[in-house]
Amino acid sequence: MADLKFDFSGAFSENIGSEHGITSNDIEKIAPSIQNIRIDFPFLKLTSDKQLVNEIKNAAEQVRCKFQNLVVLGIGGSALGLKTLAQAILPPYFNFLDTKSRSGSPRLFVCDNIDPDHFSALTKMLDWKETCVNVISKSGKTIETLSQFYIIRDILIKKLSARRWKEHIIITTDQDSGPLRTIANEEKIPSFRVPQDISGRYSVLSAVGLFPAACVGIDIHSLLSGAADMASACKDLNIEKNPAIKNAAIHYIMDTIKRHSTSVMMPYSDSLALFADWYAQIWAESLGKKGAGPTPVKALGVTDQHSQLQLYMEGPNDKIITIVGAEKFRSRISIPNVASKENSYIGGRDLGEILATEQKATTLALKQVGRPLITVTLPEISEYTIGELLMFYQIQTAVSGKLYGINPFDQPGVELGKKLTREMLSRPSN
Repeated sequence: MADLKFDFSGAFSENIGSEHGITSNDIEKIAPSIQNIRIDFPFLKLTSDKQLVNEIKNAAEQVRCKFQNLVVLGIGGSALGLKTLAQAILPPYFNFLDTKSRSGSPRLFVCDNIDPDHFSALTKMLDWKETCVNVISKSGKTIETLSQFYIIRDILIKKLSARRWKEHIIITTDQDSGPLRTIANEEKIPSFRVPQDISGRYSVLSAVGLFPAACVGIDIHSLLSGAADMASACKDLNIEKNPAIKNAAIHYIMDTIKRHSTSVMMPYSDSLALFADWYAQIWAESLGKKGAGPTPVKALGVTDQHSQLQLYMEGPNDKIITIVGAEKFRSRISIPNVASKENSYIGGRDLGEILATEQKATTLALKQVGRPLITVTLPEISEYTIGELLMFYQIQTAVSGKLYGINPFDQPGVELGKKLTREMLSRPSN
């Protein structure tokens, strides 16, 4: 049974008026399209691959026993899902903790960009004898990831030997083709496969996200259990019984009928901050096609109450805002009693209590000024609830693609940029 709670009332006309709120007539207009949707998306099968989970657990245990550092080379969907999991589940400042406080897990470094200053600094900082590298690219020919891999391979050969460098590499790529698959086969490097029908941005629950997550101690069984339960809760095509379909319908109507073309994702927890980044990718890359698609914007409560919220409260009413919060935090830290009479109301309060109060106040304020709003509540931040959250938004995004009449699993615009990059780099340098 899924534990997430959804409140969609702030998007409907009964609460914010018919100009910006959804009416029953709006729902009726898209009802036929909803009935034609089949909830049979490829990523749903990832929750039941027990053989893969066992293989991952065995390989991850070897990494945990042998290495102090795990470097992940990947970009886009090959990195954002893992970063979201790590920030949500691992203790804050994880890499600064000693081995015991990390429960024997290696430190985690995710290289999801090729900024030469940052990547060079990492290569000089790490003890490569203590480092395992997970190279992730579905196609096996992602130029950024291959560039990083060849640099690190050269470092490992120099630090270790032409034979032993391979003991520090694990590859995650297509099962049959691509440069990385060729390297894995020829060099006999351990590898995991990325299913051919799983796009990178939907791959967090495949070996792409699961293997490095297991290496750093994340409970992938619980993660997949939460995802599976959410998938079960989102099978019904009845809009009132399926929260993913309902949220997809709300966002589609907001964009195409109400002209609210911006979708703001605003979690109220630092642990969920990168979830907003993951959402922005899956939403933009899946739905931005053929001149359609809402624009995702990431925000963070309470940080962005002091920056973006002014725009959301009094700027153009062209956005739908989702606030995500947790009912319970892992830590309690209280404010001492305050001598100042002016500030005495915060004395003895817990920071989590203040954060929750600010979240509630922001929600009420947005509703009072008629801004479309959805709230999602996790009972706590755990592997299970994060599995639920990720699966929910994968289903919602895929359903949204069907409503827009586009393929939510390709990315032709991105492919053109890749093609032009290869062509320019193939020319002789001056």
